[in-house]
Amino acid sequence: MEPIKEVVGGDLTEVAHPLSEQGVLWKRGRRNLWRNKAALLGFVILAGVLATALLAPLLAPYDPNQQALAQRLLPPAWAPGGKPSHILGTDHLGRDILSRIIYGSRISLLVGITTVAVAGTLGSFLGLLSGYYGGWVDDVIMRVADVQLAFPFVLLALAVMAVVGPGLKNIIVVLGITGWVEYGRVVRAEVLSLRSREYVEAAKAIGNRDAVIIWRHVLPNVATSIIVIATLQMGRMIISESALTFLGLGIEPTIPTWGGMLNDGRNYMNNQWWVSTFPGLALLFTVLASNLVGDWLRDTLDPTLKE
Repeated sequence: MEPIKEVVGGDLTEVAHPLSEQGVLWKRGRRNLWRNKAALLGFVILAGVLATALLAPLLAPYDPNQQALAQRLLPPAWAPGGKPSHILGTDHLGRDILSRIIYGSRISLLVGITTVAVAGTLGSFLGLLSGYYGGWVDDVIMRVADVQLAFPFVLLALAVMAVVGPGLKNIIVVLGITGWVEYGRVVRAEVLSLRSREYVEAAKAIGNRDAVIIWRHVLPNVATSIIVIATLQMGRMIISESALTFLGLGIEPTIPTWGGMLNDGRNYMNNQWWVSTFPGLALLFTVLASNLVGDWLRDTLDPTLKE
């Protein structure tokens, strides 16, 4: 971004813009990524989950909803009684667990990405308005946030889902709307300090409208925080979807999901451990990878953590 020029004593004076510092942080982060084994592992896992979701019809050996009661509760292929045709075994309806895990990755990524997009867009917009304008706008938005924070996140989502009913669209909307507060409060706090900076004052002095100032000079400087929050929140959204589906208020049972598979296997944990263990591991590693990448982004993009 080009530096802003401010009129000082009849002369145009350039005002430094902090976006150049963010570019330096990104370059430093890319260099440090190769030394951060945990972050690299997180990227590899997420890339693998994404590839699995995109190539599910090619990778899955069976239709995820295909039932074969004669082969119900088969153990994994390496366990006594297992069959090579069902590498991870089958569930109580004879459905192939590996195929259901592969197709379930689609739902987890879809819910994680879309809910983070909804929550991030809504929260960032309200945070920008609250921090930039202050006054009654700030009071109204922050009081709404305080009321929402008074309820536990999962409990609030559970209550809303009980009213609107299960479904993929409903869970995306509910998790997106209930997850905006974290973005709003962080963005508001940063905008409160940014609105008095020299480059913002210079933009006002040359006659830029508020919308232009927010879009061109304020939003780019809070984007790094939004990205970090989104990465860390993605894992929480995936877990929330799985928890709601486990309780019967998330995705329809006809759609293979990791939370639904955990629910299917809860009655078989003593003897048929594989029914719930493998989808649980898929959920564990996906959320862990998201958190590892989020930690790396936070360490990279937070100037206060710079060595």
